[in-house]
Amino acid sequence: MSSREGSDEELLFDGRENIRPQVLALNVETQNDRFSLKNDQIAPTIATWRSNLAASSQRRNILFAAYGSDIYVWVPTGPFQLLGTVPEMIIRPVMENPVASGYIDRSNPHTINNILVDDLGRDEILLLVTDSGNVCAYHVESIYSAVTRCASRGDKRPFDGSEVTPFFVENVGMSAWGLATHKYARLIAVSANTGQITIFAFALVDSTLADDKNGPQSSSDQDLDHLDRTWVHIHSLKQFRELRELMPVNHRSRNLRLTYRGHFDNIPSISFANFDLDPNGEWMVSTDISNRVIVWRVWDSLYPNQVYYPGHPENNPPQRGWTVLPLDPRTFKRHQSREEACGCEPKFEIIGERTILDLSRAIEEINDASQVFIFGDSEPRVPEDYTLPNEIFSENPTIGQDPKTSEQSNTEHGAARHDSSDTDADSEDEVKLPHAIRDNSRLSGLFEDDNEHYRIAPHLHYSCVNDQLSDSDFDLLKDQAVHPRSPSFFPVIHFSEHHISLASYPLDSEYHLLCKNPLAQRSSPSIDIHSACDRFNMVKYIPEAGIVVAASQKGRVAIISLTWQQEIGFAFRVDWIVPFLTQEFHNQRPVIPLLGLAVSPMPGFENPPDVPCVPQGIDPADWLSFNYRSLDANEDDEAPSQPSSSSTSYYQKSDLVSRPNPTDQSMSSSDSGPESESESVSESEPGSGSEADKSSEDISISDRFSHEHTLPELHAQASSGYRPDEPWHGSHPSRHYRLLLLYADHTVMSYEFWRDWNS
Repeated sequence: MSSREGSDEELLFDGRENIRPQVLALNVETQNDRFSLKNDQIAPTIATWRSNLAASSQRRNILFAAYGSDIYVWVPTGPFQLLGTVPEMIIRPVMENPVASGYIDRSNPHTINNILVDDLGRDEILLLVTDSGNVCAYHVESIYSAVTRCASRGDKRPFDGSEVTPFFVENVGMSAWGLATHKYARLIAVSANTGQITIFAFALVDSTLADDKNGPQSSSDQDLDHLDRTWVHIHSLKQFRELRELMPVNHRSRNLRLTYRGHFDNIPSISFANFDLDPNGEWMVSTDISNRVIVWRVWDSLYPNQVYYPGHPENNPPQRGWTVLPLDPRTFKRHQSREEACGCEPKFEIIGERTILDLSRAIEEINDASQVFIFGDSEPRVPEDYTLPNEIFSENPTIGQDPKTSEQSNTEHGAARHDSSDTDADSEDEVKLPHAIRDNSRLSGLFEDDNEHYRIAPHLHYSCVNDQLSDSDFDLLKDQAVHPRSPSFFPVIHFSEHHISLASYPLDSEYHLLCKNPLAQRSSPSIDIHSACDRFNMVKYIPEAGIVVAASQKGRVAIISLTWQQEIGFAFRVDWIVPFLTQEFHNQRPVIPLLGLAVSPMPGFENPPDVPCVPQGIDPADWLSFNYRSLDANEDDEAPSQPSSSSTSYYQKSDLVSRPNPTDQSMSSSDSGPESESESVSESEPGSGSEADKSSEDISISDRFSHEHTLPELHAQASSGYRPDEPWHGSHPSRHYRLLLLYADHTVMSYEFWRDWNS
C-alpha cells in the first residue's frame, strides 16, 4: 500500500477497483488415475463425516491429508500439480491419552476430525485433533526437513514419519473439532464436545534474556523442546482473577491452559482475530451447532463478551453454525457502487430489530456456475441464458425442527439430528427461536480507546422492505447510522449449513449482510448426496488477496471477495463457484462428499520466511535492507534513498517509538492519522524533554521496545513492516494461489487463482 494524500477511507483502502479474481482449472486426477488395480496401489481409508481433512503449507510445497488416524504428506508436482499414488511420508500422530474413547466410532477412537496449518510465533505448524480428544502439533519445517533427509538417503517412499517429533501433545477430554492459532500471541485454541474451549498460551521469553541478535524468541519456536511443557490450569474465576493481577508484565511467564465456557452445544469452529491489529490475542470468536456466535475477550473473562445469531436474528429458517472467522478490515477492497461490492443490487429487510442486506440474487450472475446438477452428459452444454430457478428460493419451504429443542443424536458428524430441505428460503412464517441475546450498550473496540460502533437504529421503517433499495432509501439508511471511516473493530463472517452472513461490527450486531444458499443445486434423487454433508465446514481466509474460499462438504466451493462500499460499509461478493458448470457437464466432478480443501501459494510464490521483531542495536541505515519504511503521507515522497542524520532521527523516534503499527495509518487508534504522527515527531525533537531525546548510547532501541511493547506487539510490528523482495515481483500482478479439492473417492481437482490488478 503506497502513501498518498486523501480522505481517511482512501488511506484505509487501496483505491483500486477490486476486479474479480482470475480462476483457472488446472487438472482433475480421478480415482482410477490414483488408486486402481493397474497401478497396484492400495487407497487409504477415508473417515467420513469429519471436518476439513486437508491443509497446505504457505511456505513449502507440501500438502497434508488426514486418512483415518494417519497424516499423509504429499508434494504436488508439475504444471498441473499432480499428487500421484505414493505420498512422500506417512505420519502417525502421537496421542497424549492412547486409551481415550471415541465419540463417533468407538472402534477407531483416534480418527482425525480436523487439521490446520497456520503460524505460531515464527514457525508454521501442522495442528490436528482427534475423535478421542487428543491434540497434536508438528513444525512444518521439521516435516519438510525429514522428507528432504529421507529423499537424500534414497529411502523408499512413503518415508517413515517416526523421524518427526511433535512439539505439542495434549488432550481436551472429548471429541475435538475446532482449531485456531494466534501467530503473535502464541496461542492454540481447541473446542470439544464438552461444550468448552481450551486455550493453550505458550510462555513468552523476556526479550532482555534472549541471546539472538535478531530479537527475542518464544517458547513456540524451534527451541520449545528445551522448555518446560507443564501448564498452569486456569478454569475458575478465582484463578483467572489471580492471573489478571499479574498483567500486563508477568501473566505470560508460564505456559497457561485456560478453559472458556458459554456454549451448550458442540462447537465446530473457533478463530482468533489473528492479525497484527490484535497482537496480544485479545479477541476470539466461536460458533456452535445451534447457530450461535460468541465473541470472547480472552484476557478479560472466561465467559462470553457477546452472543448473537448471525443472519436472521431468530435463526429462521433453522441453521447450524459451522465456521466463523474474524476478518482484517484492511483486506476489504473499496468499490464505487453497491452492485460492484455485492455482485447485485442488495435487497433490504428489517427483521425484528436487525437490518439485513440480502445478496442472494447475485448467484444468478456468476459465470460458469450451475444451479441444476446434470450428471451423465458426455459433451459440454452451456445454456446461453442460465438463470436461477425460482424453486431454489421458494416462498414456502419445508423448515426443519427447532435446533434448540431437537433431540441430540449420536450421528457420525457429532451434531444434532436435523431434517432440513436443500431449498431453504427466506420465509419466517414457520419455526421461530428465542430472540438473539444482545448487549446494545456501548462496548470497546479492538483497541482500548472509546469507539462508537457502526450501528443501524433498531426502529427504522421503510416502504421498501423485502424490495430493492433505492438511492433515497440508502440515504435514509446512512442518516440513521454512525458509519466510521476508520473502523475500530473487525467484521466477522459466518458460515452455516447453507448461508453466508457478515456482521460488520459483531459487538453491535444489528446490521448483517446475508447470502442464502449460494451453493444450492437441484439434482435428481439418484445422485443426491446425503443432506448431512451440506454444510460450510471448510473455509480458508487469504488476507493478502482479500479472498475467502469456502466449501460445502457436498462438493462445491465459493470464492468470495471481501469488499467495501461507502453506503453499505463492509460487504462480500461471491465471484466464482467451482467445480465449474462446464466441468460438471464433462462429468469431472465426483458425486461424492469432499474430504478436504487446501489453499496455498503456487510453487514459486511461497510466502517468505518470517521475522521475529524489529532488528535491535543496528545502524538505522540498515533499515533499507530490512524494507521497513515509513508510510507517512507527508514524508513518503521526501524520504532520501540513503538516510541522513535527520532521517535517522525520524526512523528511530517516529517509526520505532511513536507508531504502534508502521503500515497502518488509520486502524491503530482514533488519533493516529498523519497529523498525530507529525505531532509525535515534533514532541521527540531535541529540547522537548521527552525520553526519546536521549541518544541511542543512553537508551537503545532494544530498551525502548522492551519497556514499551510486548513480544507479540514487536513481532506484529515487524511482520507488518517487513516487505522482502520475492521472485515473482515485477512479472506477476499478485501472488498466485493453488486450490486443491480432495474428494472422498480420492479424486483431486486443482485450480489456480490470482488477482490481475493490471487489467
